[in-house]
Amino acid sequence: MNVAEAVVKCLEQLGVKRVYGLIGTSILDFVDALRDSKIRYISTRHEQVAVSMADAEGRITGRPGVAAVHAGPGFLNSLISVAAAYKDVSPLLLISGAVKRRLAGLDSWLEVPQRDIIRPLVKGVYRVDKPLEIGKVISEAYSLAASPPQGPVFVEVPEDVWNMSSQAEKCEVKIAPPPTVPKDFVDKVAELLSKSKRPLILAGGGVNNEEGRRLLLDVSERWKIPVAVTGNGRGAYPEDHPLFLGKVGFGGGNIVADRALVEADLVLAVGAGLSDTTTYGYNFVPRGDIVAVNLDPLAEKKPVPYTLYHYADAVDFLKKLAALDLKYEPSVEWFREIEEWKAAWNALLSEALSRSYKGFVNPSKFFHRLNKSLPRDFVMVGGQGMHLVYTFAFITVKAVRGYLAAFNLGAMGFAFPAALGAKVVAPERDVYAVLGDGEFMMTVQDLETAVREKIGVKIIVVNDNAYRVLYARQKAQKMGRIYGTLHTNPDFVKLAEAFGVEAMSISQDEEIEKAVNFITRPTDKPLLLELKIHPDDLPPMNIDGALRF
Repeated sequence: MNVAEAVVKCLEQLGVKRVYGLIGTSILDFVDALRDSKIRYISTRHEQVAVSMADAEGRITGRPGVAAVHAGPGFLNSLISVAAAYKDVSPLLLISGAVKRRLAGLDSWLEVPQRDIIRPLVKGVYRVDKPLEIGKVISEAYSLAASPPQGPVFVEVPEDVWNMSSQAEKCEVKIAPPPTVPKDFVDKVAELLSKSKRPLILAGGGVNNEEGRRLLLDVSERWKIPVAVTGNGRGAYPEDHPLFLGKVGFGGGNIVADRALVEADLVLAVGAGLSDTTTYGYNFVPRGDIVAVNLDPLAEKKPVPYTLYHYADAVDFLKKLAALDLKYEPSVEWFREIEEWKAAWNALLSEALSRSYKGFVNPSKFFHRLNKSLPRDFVMVGGQGMHLVYTFAFITVKAVRGYLAAFNLGAMGFAFPAALGAKVVAPERDVYAVLGDGEFMMTVQDLETAVREKIGVKIIVVNDNAYRVLYARQKAQKMGRIYGTLHTNPDFVKLAEAFGVEAMSISQDEEIEKAVNFITRPTDKPLLLELKIHPDDLPPMNIDGALRF
């Protein structure tokens, strides 16, 4: 047995079902070993796609997705996706080839200082030089990626090591448990809650799992506490629940959730932090007491006046909070204020739905109509750009981990690959990639991957022929000096069909019903829908907050 075969056997023991990658000479032996294994190898057309697919697997399942890339250029192509996983605390194991050991340190072909480059973006860095230690390294790296706070881990294997003699070892996942909250901390929180008249729960990715959702519902319903979410918290609380207010912060925050965050006399942030995005650059910071339980090592360095903070597992905190025998109910006035904000927000939604354009679709109308046809357990993956905001204003997420995006890095190029990964992992769920034309052009080549691997993802391209966020800022902040934000596109229907993907394009509201029926129909093959929209259309949002970010 060689090292490559030992790695594959170890991954099988760890429960790995898939490896995403792009072959190169430095991982040729590893890919060859995968051919005879139970692990499905999914080859992509770009390393960014492979790693984002693995990232999505981690986000959906809670277990590390695994990707393999070639040394040097392949490794460098993967870094945007690694950074997205790191910023969003997503479990990922990246295995990379490296130059042969005798060529290391000589500025050799394909050689870059991979471990030094990636170290700030991962939880751990490993290099395999001793063939008999490969099982220990892979087990430890996988376990580290899976242990809270989760994140990417990097393993480097030189090209000449793969084919060296090794042996099979027992590989198992050993997850280090996160810190828990002490009783006195929970008691202090209960005391603050008992005095509060205007409480708010802010839920994040740290409670976006089945147990976290159950406890969150228990606590919020028992004490009638309204709930807002961060981007990574979408799905932690059913968005059709009467206590749900919406997302806070930049990139989809609404005026109800944003105002509630600022005006609450007590914010309980569970599995969530108050970051620059959550608070529009720390311009919308809560005025009342702030309690946070989250696995964020930088939380107390941020300009947020926490009343109580604990670096701990938020699910454990909710469990202990739910066990308290506390009689409590917020002020009636608090809900009256919230209803006023909801009325103002609904007026913005109605205005957006009333618009009409000649030769263009109203995207608000489309997503409003699409929402009515989505199953309860769908997964939506959002790209970066103005189109993302429509999916917050008009799409109701009801299932755990029902919405994915590169929220904390803000990188374009995530949505389509991550949707591919999500659909591979959860073939029983409808998976939608919603992305702009600019972003889609960055990863469009992997339509071939979708067809070859029979991945029935549903792609919605919101085409405004612009980088619209920057276009809008140029109009608002640069006196209309438009430069570098408008462009042209290929015919997306013909392009999709060239790859073998069935596609449809619409450019007027009368076609919306037909388009929704097209994109929501059951199929095991990829579908593409293009929405041609006017670049001047703005989705409903907290404009004041967005311009201050």
